[in-house]
Amino acid sequence: MKSHTPGKSGHQFTLTGRISQLIFKSNFLWFCLAWLLIILSWELGSWLEWLNPQILPPPSETIPYAFSGNITIGFGQQRTGLFESTAITLGRVGTGMLIGLLVSSCLAIMVTELPILRRLILPIVQSLAPIAPVAWIPFTIVVIGIGGPAAVFIVFMAVLGTMTLSLIAALDGIPDEYLKIAHNLGTSRIRMWWYVRLPAIIPGTMTAIRMSFFGAWMAVLAGEMAGLNSGLGYMIIMAQQMYNMKLVMVGILAIGFIGFAIDRLLLLINARLLQWVQ
Repeated sequence: MKSHTPGKSGHQFTLTGRISQLIFKSNFLWFCLAWLLIILSWELGSWLEWLNPQILPPPSETIPYAFSGNITIGFGQQRTGLFESTAITLGRVGTGMLIGLLVSSCLAIMVTELPILRRLILPIVQSLAPIAPVAWIPFTIVVIGIGGPAAVFIVFMAVLGTMTLSLIAALDGIPDEYLKIAHNLGTSRIRMWWYVRLPAIIPGTMTAIRMSFFGAWMAVLAGEMAGLNSGLGYMIIMAQQMYNMKLVMVGILAIGFIGFAIDRLLLLINARLLQWVQ
C-alpha cells in the first residue's frame, strides 16, 4: 500500500495561506497601504484638476521637496527650518507634559491621602479641565510673553486638569481588597504606594498620558500659530504667509507622523511597564 504524500501544490497553498495571514495581521503593512491610497488619491486629484495644485501641491512635488534638505523659511533672525522647529516644539511639549505629570501626581496623592483636600482641590480641577487650551493663549501672551515659557505654560494647562482627574479616577478604582490585604499585613504608606497603588494605576496612567499628549501636541501648535515666535506651528504660519504651500504641506505631514510615532512609543512603553507589573 502506497503512503499518501502531499503534493507540491498543497505545500504552495499552505505557504500562500500563511503569508496571507501574516500580511492581513501586519499593522505596519496596513499603515503603508492606507497612506499609499491617500497619496495616490491626492496625486490623481491634482492630475485631474479636482484639487488646485497651487494651494495643495501634489505628492510628486511635495515629497521630493521634503527630502531636498532645503526646508527653511524666513529671513535673518526669523529664519527657521523644519528640523529646528520640530525640535523646539517637541522640547516644549516634553517639558510641559513632564511638569503637568508631576503636579497632577502630587495633586492626586494629596486628594487620596487627605479627604478634606478632595473637597477643596477636586472642584477647582473639574472647573479647569473643560477649558480649551486655546483659551489660555491670550492670557499667556499678556502675562508671560511670546517665548518658550509661554508655550510650556499652555501645554501645562492643557494636561493639568484631565491628567489629574484621570489619576484620581485610577486611584479610586483600585479594588478595596488589595488595600485591605496590604493594610492587614502591616504595610507602611510608602510601601503601599510603591507596591500596591502605583502598579495598579499604571495602565490607566499610560492611557491618560497618551490622551494628554494629543491635547498637548495640538495646544502647543495652536499657540505657536497664534503668536509664539518659533516652533513648528510658527513655521507653518510663516510658510502660509509667504505662500510656500509645499512647506505648509510638509509641516502638516510632519505633525501627523511625529504624533503617530510618539503615540506608538508610548504604547511600547506601556507594554513594557505591564510586563514589569505582571
